[in-house]
Amino acid sequence: MTRIQTPARSTGRRLVLALLVLLTLLLPACSAAGDQSGATGPDEADRPDEGDVTIVISEFSYQVPESVPAGASVTVRNEDEVGHTVTSDESGIFDVAVGPGEETSFTAPEEPDEYPFHCIPHPQMTATLVVQS
Repeated sequence: MTRIQTPARSTGRRLVLALLVLLTLLLPACSAAGDQSGATGPDEADRPDEGDVTIVISEFSYQVPESVPAGASVTVRNEDEVGHTVTSDESGIFDVAVGPGEETSFTAPEEPDEYPFHCIPHPQMTATLVVQS
């Protein structure tokens, strides 16, 4: 049986192909555009990147950035198959629960300092959040 391609079907395939080609051309340009670096003073170069503050939980361990800016939004990504918390040792500073394979966020304290924290269900999991101004 010979299949006859209708103009609508042919047009749809061409459109999909054109979109794929366009995306292939645009994606490298988008990633390069985000990497524009200008001259920065010494203060700016030493500051943590406010756009990339993430605590990763993997294999019952915290992977914490070296430091975070005061008041920054901190993303917590749980790559384990069980739930965890990020709970400050001093009550009331921060406390978030994150399910398996999920993300949540909290606001870093405004006061620069070192903030030890732990996981409530797994108290052997500990780390420190270093907040800088």
